[in-house]
Amino acid sequence: MISLKKLVNQLLKNKMLMLVAGAALVVCLYHYEFGKSKIVGAMTTASGVNNLTSNSVSPADPHGQNERVASANGLSTDNYGLPPSCAKQEVVNPGDLLPRDNNSEFSKLNPSGAGDLQNVSLLKAGHHIGINTVGQSLRNANLQLRSEPANPQVATGPWNSSTIQGDPYRRPLELGSA
Repeated sequence: MISLKKLVNQLLKNKMLMLVAGAALVVCLYHYEFGKSKIVGAMTTASGVNNLTSNSVSPADPHGQNERVASANGLSTDNYGLPPSCAKQEVVNPGDLLPRDNNSEFSKLNPSGAGDLQNVSLLKAGHHIGINTVGQSLRNANLQLRSEPANPQVATGPWNSSTIQGDPYRRPLELGSA
């Protein structure tokens, strides 16, 4: 059996075969190049190009006189193929969402409510005052027994900035420092 290397060498030695392959490649490239459209913007036709070259463009009117509002009389909207069940329906009353049965589990848990949710085991609005629950409640807390200086922060610009701020109110644990 002839190896692939010997087969390639035999094909390369045959100069006539190489000339035919080169000619076929040139013909393929020629048909590929000239088969493409010469119009760069293929979204318009040749007649559309002629219409663009006519003097149909006019300058804008002076400031304040350019408003030409189209009439909205007689317009109707389309549901765009949506079923009638998707059309706007009347709004549900929020009271319909609460249970009305006095013997239900809801009324057993909230006996004073009787369907009314006012002042029934709800949190007060200011119960988190004084607790920083959003940003800096020691996300990077130092839990070491000995104190250490805070890591220095240098402003590097609008990018690559840390969102963790230092804790200036941390009391040092060193003896003799206040």
